[in-house]
Amino acid sequence: MQKVVIQLGSSTIKGYLESPEQNTIEELLSSDACRVSGVIRVRRLDSDVVEAISTTDIKAIFYVTCFDGNSDHNPLNFHSGVSVVPGIWVRLKFVDGEVMEGIVSNSIRYLVDPGFFLRPTDPDSNNKLVYVVKSWLADHCVLGMRKLPAAR
Repeated sequence: MQKVVIQLGSSTIKGYLESPEQNTIEELLSSDACRVSGVIRVRRLDSDVVEAISTTDIKAIFYVTCFDGNSDHNPLNFHSGVSVVPGIWVRLKFVDGEVMEGIVSNSIRYLVDPGFFLRPTDPDSNNKLVYVVKSWLADHCVLGMRKLPAAR
């Protein structure tokens, strides 16, 4: 199960995402159903109870390495020392003022779905993947395109 931190605006839920279809983030991103349904099921940290949470209440779902994070970490934005991941490099500003950068897939799903997956570009980030709900965005800026180098 994936470790997640779910932001609900003024509250936070830490727990494990119940996702029987995909076991890894790579499987989630490569699947045809690369989107979050209307309800997600989460087993809260330190509990055996699985709770259904409506995605309409969610700001973002952070797929994390650990639950503690690092409050002293200063995010590294728009840098060149990372591996090339194809997609659109974006900067997001949430309605609560939080700013985040990352790579999103250049697909129709990114445009038409109520949310999208963002791969953080900071190599030291605790976040492995973030599902962003568009209704929580105050601003959205495309910083550039990233493509794989041509094979020789």
